Parts: sequence; structure tokens; C-alpha cells
Amino acid sequence: MNCLEYRRLLGSDPRHESADMQAHRQECTRCAEHQARSLGFEMQLRRVLNVPVPMGLAERILLAQTTEHRRERGDQRRRWGAGFAIAASLAVAVGLGTLWSAPTAEAFPNMIVDHLAHEPGAFASSQNLPNADVQQRFDNRGVRLAAELPAGISYVSACPIGPYRSVHMVMPEKSGPVTVIYIADHRESGRDDFERNAWHGRSVPMGQGTLVLVAQDSALFDTLERSWRHSIEGDVNTAAGGR
Repeated sequence: MNCLEYRRLLGSDPRHESADMQAHRQECTRCAEHQARSLGFEMQLRRVLNVPVPMGLAERILLAQTTEHRRERGDQRRRWGAGFAIAASLAVAVGLGTLWSAPTAEAFPNMIVDHLAHEPGAFASSQNLPNADVQQRFDNRGVRLAAELPAGISYVSACPIGPYRSVHMVMPEKSGPVTVIYIADHRESGRDDFERNAWHGRSVPMGQGTLVLVAQDSALFDTLERSWRHSIEGDVNTAAGGR
């Protein structure tokens, strides 16, 4: 397979590759970078098109109609209706603020995957960074690592994700890039595997925070989880089967 054929097939569906396409990408740096850019554009496009309907929209429309009907029944009813509408607006605002400050179990994976669409350039590089560059981002987040970092990190950034502080990394594995995000100031209650669109993900409480892995292929998640647990917690027994 040559580059022209690879890019023609990739353009028809950036999320799926045949075995021949994967073999070509692993040998061709330019096509690997082209695939990373295509995936980034695909994520941005999905995010733009994914416009969720606000929760409770039908109920709010019915409430507005009922309130309007009551307003027509007299001055006193209108005053009560206006007061009720203000109270309802305040309740919605407070509810939204509470949801943002304390995301639900469903909101956390959505927040992670949504963040990837904001940084499509994270997938562009396949060259390993010096460990010192990655270590610096963890230091900036106040995270003290217990052991050496896993090898093969091509991108790192100290990103805010929603209300949380994180270290966002990419590891360009043979089966495709794996995004590794360490949330420094939030610890999920338990280990969770999730799927969003074409992405597989896993969040794991680790150290004082949460490690998140996101990729189109989850085959390496177990191995990467062991490696990162060794780096963050220094648990030799757990890391014995690592990379």
C-alpha cells in the first residue's frame, strides 16, 4: 500500500483501518501524522454536531405555558406567576452550578472525551519527549511520582479539564495513540471502563488522583495501568507484569 491509497481509504472513514492500512501507518511517519490530524478533526466535528437537548426542556415549556395562563387571570395571579418564574430560574441556576461543581459518574467520562476535541494537535507528534519535560508537568501539579515514568510519551500539557487540574499526555503505541490523563486533584470512587462514540476509556483511582486512559483500541489498557500505577504509587508487586 502506498501513501495515496492509504489517505484515500482513511478519508472515507478515519475511525477504522484495515490491517494493511495499520501496517502502512506504522512504517510511514507522515501518514501516521495525517491519521492523527484526521482523528482530531473527526472529534471536533462530532463535538460540533452533538448538541444535547437540555434536561427538563418539555417540563419547562409546559411550566411557561401554565404560568402564562395564570397571568391572564388577574393582577394578583400575575404577581405570583412572576415570583414563581424568578424562583424557578434561580433553582435552575443553582442546580446547574451544583452539577458543574460535582459532576456525576456519567459526566466525568464525557468531560474527558470532550477535552480531546480541544487539542487535536496532541496526536500529531510521534517523537518521544525527554522524561524531564513530562516530570516538570507533574511537579507543576504538585504530584510527586514514586518511580520512573513509562517510556514512550510524545505529548504532554498541564491542562485544566472542567474544574480539575490535569497532566494530559499521549503515548503513540503500535495499535494507535493512547491518551493518558492524570487528574491531580480529584479521585474517582472506583475503577470504570466506558465507551463514548468511537473511544474506549478507563478511569482508575490512583495515588491522590485519577488516571484516565482513552484510545480507539483498549488492548493495552491493562499493561498501561500497571505501568502508571508503578510510576505513581511505586507498588512493585502490582507493577511486576508491567511494560
